Amino acid sequence: MEYINEFHKEWIERTRKSIEEWKKHPPTREEVLEQQKRLDHQRAIIENKQQNNKGQ
Repeated sequence: MEYINEFHKEWIERTRKSIEEWKKHPPTREEVLEQQKRLDHQRAIIENKQQNNKGQ
C-alpha cells in the first residue's frame, strides 16, 4: 500500500492494530449497549445546543 505521508502511514497502522484487537476481543452485548447509551446522550446534548443557538 502506498501512503500519502508519514501521518497517513501511522494512522493506517494504528487502525489495523485496533481492528485486529477488536477481532480477538469483540465487545460484549452490555458494552455495546453502554456505548450506544453514551452516544445517544452526546447526540442529545449536541442537538439541544444547536436548537438553543437557532433560537437566539
